[in-house]
Amino acid sequence: MQRIGVLGGMMDPVHSGHIQAAEAALNAGLDRVLLAPCQTPAHRPAALASAAHRLEMCRIAARADARLEVSDIELRGDTCYAVDTVPLLSQRYPGAQIVWIAGADKLPSLSRWYQAEALFAACEFYVFPRPGYDAACPVPGARIRVLSGTQMDVSSGSVVERLRRLDDAEGLLPPGVGRYMAANGLYQPDYEPALLQYGMGEKRMAHTLGVRATAAALAERHGAPVQAAGVAGMLHDIAKPLPLERMRELALKYRLNLPEAVMNSGNLLHGPLAAAIVEHEIGITDKRVLSAIACHTTGKMGMSMLDKVLYIADAIEPGRADYPGLSEIRAAAETDLDAAVLMSMERTRDYVLARGLTFSEEYQRMIEDMKRQKEERT
Repeated sequence: MQRIGVLGGMMDPVHSGHIQAAEAALNAGLDRVLLAPCQTPAHRPAALASAAHRLEMCRIAARADARLEVSDIELRGDTCYAVDTVPLLSQRYPGAQIVWIAGADKLPSLSRWYQAEALFAACEFYVFPRPGYDAACPVPGARIRVLSGTQMDVSSGSVVERLRRLDDAEGLLPPGVGRYMAANGLYQPDYEPALLQYGMGEKRMAHTLGVRATAAALAERHGAPVQAAGVAGMLHDIAKPLPLERMRELALKYRLNLPEAVMNSGNLLHGPLAAAIVEHEIGITDKRVLSAIACHTTGKMGMSMLDKVLYIADAIEPGRADYPGLSEIRAAAETDLDAAVLMSMERTRDYVLARGLTFSEEYQRMIEDMKRQKEERT
């Protein structure tokens, strides 16, 4: 007989504590565990992420163990009760024994769950320890097995609080989940209204979303801050739709001390201006984000890893029209970000020179700086 565990809850978001609890239950003899995010309980605020996003985050988290599966069984209707879920699972898995997995913090209220007596008759409970709660708390009528081990002290709320500070919550998220959040703007403010206010149209919005997802993926791959990369990717082009005259007005308003060549080019000015808008109007003061946005078109001397991530994400996002060298830069970005940045800078230089335009000495110094960095690493 198969023994199947159900780990429910909002999972908004799923975190490493959920996976630790599921694996403790598997090690206690279950054949598989279902990660089953639920609809918003009546006594709690609405979920921050949609059901579709929460399911996908669980699918990513489930890659940690082949015995983990994801189920939408708890996403039916407005309110789901465990006493109704258990027989539905018995229909899906004929002959299986269903075990409900819960934290010790749920024990004091377990006897008040909807139709608790019927639920206690239908399934056994595996209880994982939670700091500050008695996992051996008796619940009359319930068949309870306490899982061994110490459960990590983490909650979805504490993870969200860190994410909003652009902290990657290292060690608290299953692999890949943080990248998915950043790529989709989860647990961050909705920046689209601000982008629309600055005149961003459908085509540029599609580019922006592509840059956000690409930046998150590159950040994860190369060890840059993932949440900061997602936010920088979302906001990097906020000034791009503005007419040059309006850009110049705002640059003066924010006292940007920029060369005349930059002030006379929307392509050059929109990066540093975007950083000023993001800082003074949207209220993001994270220096990593502001630096990456400011130099996402031109680069700069001594680029940080996040600077490089956004610079390349802007150049290679999936919606970019093909240009000479694009496929090579994309391939390099997978394994060697410095090489990709250098290739992109050199392509820009060759493009400018081929048209008989003056090439900036400062830009050439940046190319030489990138060459030195690459040589030092190898």
